[in-house]
Amino acid sequence: MANAISTFDLERIAKTYKVRIWLCRKIGRRWSFIVGAGEERVLPSQLLFETGETGVFVQGEDFDEAGLKSELTRLTTVSTV
Repeated sequence: MANAISTFDLERIAKTYKVRIWLCRKIGRRWSFIVGAGEERVLPSQLLFETGETGVFVQGEDFDEAGLKSELTRLTTVSTV
């Protein structure tokens, strides 16, 4: 799943919403980093959503959470067939 998401798409979304994004895989009770995009920030991160063993973490102040979640959900659920 994560291999189908391009870094270009993540960077574009991170710039649009002015956030830092991490895609992570859950291994046991811990999260393992897969790929990230956007500018580093000194803010707490939040788990935006989780699907199966993959989660999306975001760091940002004022952003459209519903719009961001919608775009990232669309990217993570695209079929690679």
